[in-house]
Amino acid sequence: MELVTAAQMREIDRLTIEGGRVTGPELMERAGRGVFEVIRRRFGERLEGRRILVVCGKGNNGGDGFVIARHLIEHGSRVTVYVLEADLGLTSDAKGALHKLIPLHPELHKFDDPGARERFTQELAETELVVDALFGTGISAPLREPARTIVGEINARARRVLAVDVPSGFSGNLGDDLDGDPGGGEHEAIRAELTATIGRPKIGLYHYPGRNLAGEVETVEIGFPADVIAELGIPRRLVDRESARPLLPAFDPDSHKYRRGSLLVVAGSRQYGGAALLTAGGALRGGVGMVYVALPESLVPMLQTRWPSAIAIGLPEGDDGELAPAALPGLREAAARCQAVALGPGLGRSEGLRSLLHEWLSELTLPAVLDADALVAYADAYETLAAHPGFRVLTPHSGELAGLLDVSVALVDSDRENVLVGAVRDNLVLLHKGAPTELACPDGLLHTVAGGHSAMARGGTGDVLTGLLGSLIAQNPESPAAMSRLGAWIHAEAGRQAALRRGRGLCSGDIIEAIPDVWRLIEGDGEAPDPGLWR
Repeated sequence: MELVTAAQMREIDRLTIEGGRVTGPELMERAGRGVFEVIRRRFGERLEGRRILVVCGKGNNGGDGFVIARHLIEHGSRVTVYVLEADLGLTSDAKGALHKLIPLHPELHKFDDPGARERFTQELAETELVVDALFGTGISAPLREPARTIVGEINARARRVLAVDVPSGFSGNLGDDLDGDPGGGEHEAIRAELTATIGRPKIGLYHYPGRNLAGEVETVEIGFPADVIAELGIPRRLVDRESARPLLPAFDPDSHKYRRGSLLVVAGSRQYGGAALLTAGGALRGGVGMVYVALPESLVPMLQTRWPSAIAIGLPEGDDGELAPAALPGLREAAARCQAVALGPGLGRSEGLRSLLHEWLSELTLPAVLDADALVAYADAYETLAAHPGFRVLTPHSGELAGLLDVSVALVDSDRENVLVGAVRDNLVLLHKGAPTELACPDGLLHTVAGGHSAMARGGTGDVLTGLLGSLIAQNPESPAAMSRLGAWIHAEAGRQAALRRGRGLCSGDIIEAIPDVWRLIEGDGEAPDPGLWR
């Protein structure tokens, strides 16, 4: 699905309405009804008697709120509506939505009514859900009074908040500065548990600081014409559960292990033996038929103890515990029986190892995932990678990417989209690990991965990703870019699920153990351990 800026979303809206495809009031009705359905599903279809407070602004976001309130009342909820503006201050479409709500005799207050602010504060503590429909993507400056105080009260007192489209006070764009307003105060914005974003997901909801404000994000489709969206040539895509599911490798029930692909993992050294275990674990949970692990021969017992289903290939090592140049024939022989390679975690950074990798990879025609020390071996030699005979998936964090491209980390972090898209080549994917993870692919698109969790900022999580990506590519070596997107989402979702269980105590191995749950989730045979129901 396209990932849009606020301006792109407004243009889609304008073209749809002015082209006579769908009217503004009908789009508003669809949006409000869609958000209502999200609320109903989260409450397990039990809406009768629920105390819900809907806070509406004067624009179309507020109009969505009126539609939501109408449907909630019709389904038995006890709804109170607060509005910033009287009828005359509303946009035309919002006014129409309010007039449809009035016949249901809602409890309706304006914030400037006598006693309304005190009553609002009291109700915040008693209501089960606050629906934030104050401001949408049109906001371009810090909130002014009374909205600023209202948002502060909601953040301080509300039990649960659902934001409509974007959290009020945040535009949904990248680069929103929420550190403060020109008057020297704090920039207030709604902190939601869930954001029901309308039409297409907004890019800023997946990057900080918006990611902290939005909570979980769910997209509400309202039927924008596909040709209108295509006309804009939007270069970003979101990778989430729905877009990942069609990428699943075919699973033939009449198959056997050799038909499900074979992967060669090359990882580990005496100092970083655990890296080989984490990479192998990610590979095994990724579903490939056979996993071969080439590592220094002294580490073979450790691998066989932890992962007996992996086939250990002990190779010559030097005095430093890293693979020696004499390992090259063994790597060639092992690769000959595989469909893909995953290498780099914990290998070490000696000059001998660097020379070994350059010689082997320059002739390797298999698709290969490169991480960690394999990337460091190509610092300042990026075009050498691009000239390899096989497809390459590179998985750097900001520091490794800066080293590959010979640019500063500050440039990578401040202009990530242009750096990634500008560096992509026909035979490689650049997967930048971060919050969020993003992939620049040969199709010219930048794919942003939904999910993940801050608890994943631990050593070894990238090793798990390397093995998982290699596993998927070995199962479908003709589509390494698609498998990279699938693997990135599975890894992010496994990390999210593991973090729900472990919190700050999450270890990289916990992500490995969460991968089977994600397989069940994406294949439709299960659900996340936290199904998102509101009690």
